Amino acid sequence: MTAFDRCPKCGAPLDADATICAGCGWDATIAVIRPPRSLLRLVASTAWRIVLYGAILAVPVIGFLRLRESGPGPDLPTTLRWIALGDDGRAAELVTIHRAHEIATAAARFAVEQLAAPSFDGDWAATLEPYATMNVRGWMPLLFWGATTGMAPASVQTFYEVRADDGWGRPYRVTARQLGPVTRWADDAELAADLEAGLQSSFFEWGPSELDPSRDWLRLEIRSAGGDGDLDTGDDLRFISYLPVGITLRLNRQQEELTRELERAFTLGRHRFRIEGNHWDLIDARLLAEFRLEFLP
Repeated sequence: MTAFDRCPKCGAPLDADATICAGCGWDATIAVIRPPRSLLRLVASTAWRIVLYGAILAVPVIGFLRLRESGPGPDLPTTLRWIALGDDGRAAELVTIHRAHEIATAAARFAVEQLAAPSFDGDWAATLEPYATMNVRGWMPLLFWGATTGMAPASVQTFYEVRADDGWGRPYRVTARQLGPVTRWADDAELAADLEAGLQSSFFEWGPSELDPSRDWLRLEIRSAGGDGDLDTGDDLRFISYLPVGITLRLNRQQEELTRELERAFTLGRHRFRIEGNHWDLIDARLLAEFRLEFLP
């Protein structure tokens, strides 16, 4: 016997023992088995589904956004840890090192063009900015696709700009001095210590263990306060560079050969350098740089 006098669907009268409405075919047995739910139960049932499905969609999206900021690690556990906890200042450290290298490179180009060492008094960054890699060579990504400076995204340009602040947005402390005559080099404790520790000619190879005594050299030290923001503490980053002032030319060469040599020296902006205090190896830097080049706007 049904508990309904009329069909809830079409309103037609139902017999006392009827289970199916003759008017619309509504089945009373299904209504008994699945009684209509209240609005509160419907809302509660929908809410947990929204939370569950939202979490399923949000986790990969949030993870991807974090990965764009930190870059991948050398292994999956490290990558997952950086996604969850951040990169521990890794990206800022890489920007700090790269900008310091750009300062030294721009200073080397300035010295070739002006035949004099740049001054690091006042707004030295504005003086060296025209000599930055982005302005001299354009944008050259890891795979050496040629492109103009304007085509580079902002996240790439920040690596190749000459700026007075590091990856944490704090000013560098820059000190520079010329070595002077070769006769004084034997008594130069800083030079001896730097040569003993070793100098790189690029990020990929080490340079000679001595400096060419026929050239005048400028010692440039660029120090960042690191993550704690305090100078002269254990997490400071030091970038030490030796760059030649001017260029030695042999006058018995042809004019075209001399011009090519000057242009090459200016374009490359070569210097000898060493990085102290960094915690990440070249593989980490390469991976992070690739992600910035490919994904960051």
